Amino acid sequence: MWHVHPALAPVPADRSTKMNKILLVPGLHNSGPDHWQSRWHQYFPHWQRMVGLPWDKPDLTVWSAKLASKLRSRRGRAHLVAHSFGALAAITAARQQPDKVASLFIVAPADPAHFGIVDEALAGSLKVSAQLIASRNDPWLSFERAEYWSRQWQVPLFDAGEVSHINAQSGHGEWSQGLNLLGTLYRRAEMVVEPAPAVWERRAALSFR
Repeated sequence: MWHVHPALAPVPADRSTKMNKILLVPGLHNSGPDHWQSRWHQYFPHWQRMVGLPWDKPDLTVWSAKLASKLRSRRGRAHLVAHSFGALAAITAARQQPDKVASLFIVAPADPAHFGIVDEALAGSLKVSAQLIASRNDPWLSFERAEYWSRQWQVPLFDAGEVSHINAQSGHGEWSQGLNLLGTLYRRAEMVVEPAPAVWERRAALSFR
């Protein structure tokens, strides 16, 4: 049984059709059924998920343009929950559409250098509420580079330990720790006062909405 932030409780059926603020942005090859992004989407079907990207072609220009277009089509600001190469696209799109992004949840971002992308293309403050989560033995991004990007983007870095790429292969399916980190970021971005733990049980029907 998951023990997650109360703001992540499933929405009642009569509210599930309302546009939600969460937008999942998978990385290369999309996120398979056992990936935490897919598990979360199953648990929270009212969240949205990015589709239609060229999943096997890591073209940052194309990915970010499609994501920026998706953001423009939304009525309100989105909280982007991005992984790996998808995180690079999310950061780029957020800079293209700053008024359409409420927060960035950046998990195990891929090193731009792996794709021939210069650091300057992603450097600079994100100027939005954000959380960076990195592993100490991620084959796609060294922890030293994660610290570098934390400074560049001016966002807090959560040290997840030696957990590889934080995906299905590393055993991150339900990933309740990540859900709670996301809940904390969401509340900070929405400037919602954090309730005392005892209150959380009484507010279990809350959802990101």
